[in-house]
Amino acid sequence: MSHPPVSARLYGPGGPADGMAASLAWRGQWLVVSGGEVVLHTLAIADLRAEARGFNDSQLGLYWSDDAGDHVLILDAAALAVFREAAPAAFGHRLEAVRQAQRRTDRRFRWGIAVLLTALSLPLVALGLFLGFSDPLADWVVKRIPPSVEARLGEGVLAQTRAQSSLVASGPVFDGVQAIAQRLAQPDEKLRFYVADRPEINAFAAPGGVVVVNTGLLRAAGSPEEVAGVLAHEIAHVELRHSLGQLVKAAGLRVLLSAGVGDYGPLTDWGARLTELKFSRDAERAADTRGLERLVAARIDPAGLPRFFKTLEKSEAGGTPPALLSTHPATGERQASLGAAIQALGTPAVEPIPVDWPALQAALPRPR
Repeated sequence: MSHPPVSARLYGPGGPADGMAASLAWRGQWLVVSGGEVVLHTLAIADLRAEARGFNDSQLGLYWSDDAGDHVLILDAAALAVFREAAPAAFGHRLEAVRQAQRRTDRRFRWGIAVLLTALSLPLVALGLFLGFSDPLADWVVKRIPPSVEARLGEGVLAQTRAQSSLVASGPVFDGVQAIAQRLAQPDEKLRFYVADRPEINAFAAPGGVVVVNTGLLRAAGSPEEVAGVLAHEIAHVELRHSLGQLVKAAGLRVLLSAGVGDYGPLTDWGARLTELKFSRDAERAADTRGLERLVAARIDPAGLPRFFKTLEKSEAGGTPPALLSTHPATGERQASLGAAIQALGTPAVEPIPVDWPALQAALPRPR
């Protein structure tokens, strides 16, 4: 039985920053990628790597590499359903293997939750189990948090931000941040960018796609590319769901168990602590890597991120470290890792962000 072409978004070397529309069709054991009437790639199944993408694993990424570099096809939820039906048996088995592994993990952790609930009457035993299994248990809970709960957490953080500071909602500063945002956002991502009039050098992204940057950070940055580097890193934390994982673990055993059985009310009450969470070294490295990938895909100079961290280190020498460093420490190891990753990229194609940076900084509200 024949199937209609599947829609996707293609990213790769030499392509536009926001990707290009593509259609996928199977020819036996080959995937044919077309742009309009032109065949762009003909790929063997064995050369493709599939991974879940998006804030809620609602997208699928198909990856491959050739002499030109790395490529990725992004399929949204609607296209993914058609893709699974249309894919040849050899590829369909690969997707089924992923689903079976997820089901096995689901059964294993449901059993673990039942054991922990039984052990709650024995505090010392429960505490030992929690300490031993908190990381995998938190990861299991995070994978099952629905988008509606993420949206509630994001709205809670935004409400707290509004209560603590005024938002810059128009003018050169707002327009400049939105210009950076347009370059960073990928198709089908629901990201909302805000500017908070606060002196602290800080920026953060919350579940649900809420991204906030302080005027203090804009004042300290030397270019829009430095701001883009920070925001790409913050978005990566949310895309990889690091914020949710840290929040679930910080909330404690009883809240974690409530979330594990589908009661997310106690978890949303902890949403205000999202901006205070400190990430592990592994999480920071993963966010750096994903942030650099996002910058390269947007054709933004990836060196802006380490350049901004160097600026922060200089300001730290004079007194209290900036808020961004207190939650995202720029260790020497991390700086070296960033430098090595950027060097490995070679010379990616970059385009300046069209923002008059001196004019934007001149338009910033006076520090209070």
